[in-house]
Amino acid sequence: MSFRAIRPVLRASTNLAARRIAPVLRPMAVRSFSLTTSRMRNGETDSTLASALAAEHRFEVENAAQLPEVPAFVEQFKTQGVWEIQDIPGEDDVTLTRKFGNETLTLTFQISDLDSFTEPPLIEGEPAEEIEPSGPTSIACSLVITKSATPGSLMVDLETCDEGFEITNIAVYEKALAEKDGAEGDWERRSKYMGPQFDHLDQAVQEAFGAYLAERGVDEALADFVLSYCEHKEQKDYVSWLDAVRGFVEQ
Repeated sequence: MSFRAIRPVLRASTNLAARRIAPVLRPMAVRSFSLTTSRMRNGETDSTLASALAAEHRFEVENAAQLPEVPAFVEQFKTQGVWEIQDIPGEDDVTLTRKFGNETLTLTFQISDLDSFTEPPLIEGEPAEEIEPSGPTSIACSLVITKSATPGSLMVDLETCDEGFEITNIAVYEKALAEKDGAEGDWERRSKYMGPQFDHLDQAVQEAFGAYLAERGVDEALADFVLSYCEHKEQKDYVSWLDAVRGFVEQ
């Protein structure tokens, strides 16, 4: 048989095979997902949480409406014209500054120290005594004293106490280092000599330091103001926090 006779047969068989293996393409059925907008954006508990936050915010606002916007102790403090208050709403730090001769005093404290108070632990076997809440034991403060013609700064670590302020440490740093904020500043200052432990100093030196600060207005009255202002600011920021969180949940 000649190849001419075979070619038509091969061509026909090839076309037949192609027809047999060619896939049949059919349009795929698309499954319909009918998620509502509310289900995609919100959870089932969102409205409950938002309502609880709104109720708490309304309660706090109504209570605040019965009080003066600026407490009397703050008005009196400002009227004295000695210390200037630097307070940014929502920020944890509060700064008080004043002039004393050729010196500038900057006292910084944080309202988060209000959360540091813990009740004394119960001793097993002893009857539990009723303890009245008395607030935090102390508010940590940092005082920086600079002089216009002096390159160094005096940094004093303080804590409020019943008698006013308790000095915990005194060190001298360069102005730039003493005024450096945040964790980076704290870390760099730790690498320097921070001075002796204050309560290891001679009693006469400790008393002289106390008088030195009291003459500059760092005294019992200022310590009382620091504690009262922490409580006042924490309450204001709490009300703002409630409103901000509620707004986020509702969006």
